[in-house]
Amino acid sequence: MAQTINTEVTRTDARRKVTGTATYAADVLPAGMLHGALACSSIALGTVTAIDTSKAEAEEGVVAVYTHETLPDYKTVKGFYAGGPGSASFWPMEGTEIRYAGQPLAYVVAENAAAARRAADLVEVQYDQGDAAIHMDSENSFVVGAGEDSEGMVLTKGDLQSGLDAAAQSVDMTFTTPFQHHNPMEMFSATAEWRGDRLTVWMPSQSVRTLRAGIAGAYGLPETSVRVISPFVGGAFGAKAGITPYAMLTIAAAKGVGAPVRLVVSRPQMYTVATFRPETQQKFRLGATADGKLTAFEHIEIGQTSQFDDVVNPGTHITRAMYACPNIHTEQRLSRSDTNTGGFMRAPNEMQTFFAMESAMDELAWKLGMDPVELRRANDTQTHPTDGVPFSSRHLMESYDAIAQSFGWADRATGIGEMRDGDWLVGYGCATATYPTNILASNARVRMHGNGSAYIELAAHDVGTGTYTIMAQIAAARLGLEVSAVDVVMGEADMPVAPLSGGSTTAASAGSAVHDACMKIAERVALRVTGMSDGPLAGVDPATVTLEDGTLVAAGGARQSLQEALAMLPEGEVEMIGEFRHKAMTPQQVATTFAGGYGTAGPVTPERAMFAFGAEMAEVRIHRYTHEIRVPRLHGAFAAGTWLNRKTAHSQLMGGMVWGIGSALHEVTETDRARGRFLNANIAEYLVPVNADIREIRVEMLEEQDDYVNPLGVKGIGELGIVGTAAAIGNAVYHATGKRLTSLPMRISDLVSS
Repeated sequence: MAQTINTEVTRTDARRKVTGTATYAADVLPAGMLHGALACSSIALGTVTAIDTSKAEAEEGVVAVYTHETLPDYKTVKGFYAGGPGSASFWPMEGTEIRYAGQPLAYVVAENAAAARRAADLVEVQYDQGDAAIHMDSENSFVVGAGEDSEGMVLTKGDLQSGLDAAAQSVDMTFTTPFQHHNPMEMFSATAEWRGDRLTVWMPSQSVRTLRAGIAGAYGLPETSVRVISPFVGGAFGAKAGITPYAMLTIAAAKGVGAPVRLVVSRPQMYTVATFRPETQQKFRLGATADGKLTAFEHIEIGQTSQFDDVVNPGTHITRAMYACPNIHTEQRLSRSDTNTGGFMRAPNEMQTFFAMESAMDELAWKLGMDPVELRRANDTQTHPTDGVPFSSRHLMESYDAIAQSFGWADRATGIGEMRDGDWLVGYGCATATYPTNILASNARVRMHGNGSAYIELAAHDVGTGTYTIMAQIAAARLGLEVSAVDVVMGEADMPVAPLSGGSTTAASAGSAVHDACMKIAERVALRVTGMSDGPLAGVDPATVTLEDGTLVAAGGARQSLQEALAMLPEGEVEMIGEFRHKAMTPQQVATTFAGGYGTAGPVTPERAMFAFGAEMAEVRIHRYTHEIRVPRLHGAFAAGTWLNRKTAHSQLMGGMVWGIGSALHEVTETDRARGRFLNANIAEYLVPVNADIREIRVEMLEEQDDYVNPLGVKGIGELGIVGTAAAIGNAVYHATGKRLTSLPMRISDLVSS
C-alpha cells in the first residue's frame, strides 16, 4: 500500500465544514418553499375525540393545517424491523388512536417557520385518555420469536446448572440501563418537492437507498422518479437510519399544497418522532473454578419495546462470543410499554450488555481474589464459544497488555479503598470492548484520468466519521495519486449502491468496493498498454501484471506508473464499477441491500467469527464527603484490523469513549410515570459530558492484519470505543468504595444510599 493508508490524513471536507460551505439537507431552499411544523399529542395513551384547527388556520401566514381527516394522499411505510424501511409499524395521523406521548396529530404549513410553529401551538385537541405505562414491566416479558429459537434468540450449550454447581465462586447479578435519546447538533429535518410525479427529498440520512426504496414503494412510483439527497449528516449514530413519520408527513403536505415544504423538527419533538435507546434489564449468572476458568455463563436480557413492534438489537449474541465456557445459556427477551418504537443508538446493545457483563466479571474476579485482567486472560479464546469457528483475528489480551503498561495497572492496590489522595478515594477499573464486523454488499464508481486525478461516486454517507477522506485515501493508495487529487461524491440514492452507514460497516463494505474498482482500472489499463507497440509494458502478458502502490509491475520486472500508462490511452481516462461481495454473503443478502434493505452477513460465518476487540481502563476519584465522581484518566487500546486513517480513527475511538463517560455518569432520559412522558426533552436538561468532565483520554491503536474480513482488512470502529467505558468506570468505583453500582447512570445519590 502507498503511504496514504495507515497514516494521519486531515479530513478532505474539513475546510468546508468549518467555513460553513458544506451543504446539509436543511440548507437547501427550493424556490417557493413553505415551512412545516408538527402539533403533537400531550397524552401517552387514548383516543382523539376532536381536533379544532380554526385558530391555527386563522394565524397570519398559514397555508394549510392537516389532520388525520384532511391530510391528502398520506402514504405510510411499514415494517422497518421486519426488514422494511419504516421506523415503526404504527404511523400517526392515520386515525384517532394515541399510542405514545408526542405522537404527531396535526401538520401545519405556513409561509415562514415562525408562523408554522405559532399555528401548531394553536391546534386544540380533545382526548379520551387511557392509563399509560412508560416503563417496561420486566416480570411480564417474552422471548423474541416466542415458541421458536429465532436466530439464536435463545441458546443453550452444555448444562448451566452443572456448571454452577461445579463453581468455586459464582455471581448472580441484575443490572439496569435507562432510556437514552439522540441529541445530534443537526436537527431532524425533511424537505420535499414534487414536480408532477417526480419527487425530490432532502433529508439527513444514514441510508439514502432505503429512503428512496421506501418512499417509492409507498407511492407506487418507480425508484427512478424519486430522488433522495443527503450529502452531509451532522450527527446520526442510528437516529437517521430509517424512514420516519415526519418525513412522510412532509412529503404528503408538499403534495397537498403544491409547493416544496421543509420541516425542521423541534428539539423536544426529537424525543418522540424518531427512535431512541430502549431501557434494559440484564441478568447474569457466572461460575468459575478457583483458578478463574468459567464453568457457567448465563445472560438473560430484557429490552423495552413499544406496544406495536418487537424491536430487538441482540446483546446476547455478542456477550456469548466473548469468553470460553462449557456451559452457556442466553435469552433475548422483550417487555412492552407505551412509547414510540426504539431503535439504533451507538453500539445499540453492546454498550448496555457489556456494562452488565464486564461488571459481573469484575465481581467474580473480586470473589476469586484474582486480578480482573488475569480473569479475562484465563478465559480468552481463539474460537467462538458457541459457534465453534475460529475468530478471523482476536487480539483482546494484546490490547489489555498494551493498555496495562500505559495506564500503570501494576500500580493498582489490591484492596478496596486503599488508594487515596487527600479527601479523594481513588479506584482503577478495566473492561473489555468488542464490536461485531458486519458485512454488506456495495458498489462504487471510480474514474481515473491521465492527468493524475480521480473521481469516486457511491451512495454512501458521511455522518461525521470522515468517509469522504477514507474513500479518497483508498483510491489514492491504489492508483498512486495524491489524496487531494481524488474527488469523492456521495449521499444521493441514484449513485452506485452502498449500504447504510450504521453498524460500523461503511469503511469495510464501501471501501472494499472502491478498492475493487481501482484494481479493475489497473487491469483494464494493463490490458491496453501491453497490447501497444511501444512503452515499458509493450508485449508483456497482461495476466502477469500486478498493481503495486500505483505502479503496474510485470513478472519480469518491467514497470510503469498507472498514471503514465493511462496517459498513453487515446481517451485518457478509464471508469469502472467496483463491487464488494464477501464470500459469506448469500444472493438473498445482496439482493436485499440492492432493494434498499439491510442484507447483513456476519459477524459469524461458516468459516470465521469476525469482531474487533479492545480493552479500557479507568481511574476514578470519589470525594469522601460529597461523593462526587470524577474520571481523571481513561485509556483504551484497540485492535480493529487495518487503520485507514489514524487521525479519524483516533477521533472515532476517543469520541466513543467520551460518549461512554456520558452513559456512565450523565446520560438518562427522565420520565413522568404518571403521564407516560419523557421529561428532560431538551439539550439543556439532557446531560452530556462537557469539557470539565473530560480529562486525560488516551487511545492506543494496535496493528492487526485480517485477510478474511474484506480485501482491505478493515473492521468497524465507530462504535467500538463506547462499549467498555461504563463498566470500566463502574469497576473503578467499586475498587475505590466497595460499592457495586448496577444501574446507569451512576450518581452521587447511588453512592450515598448504597
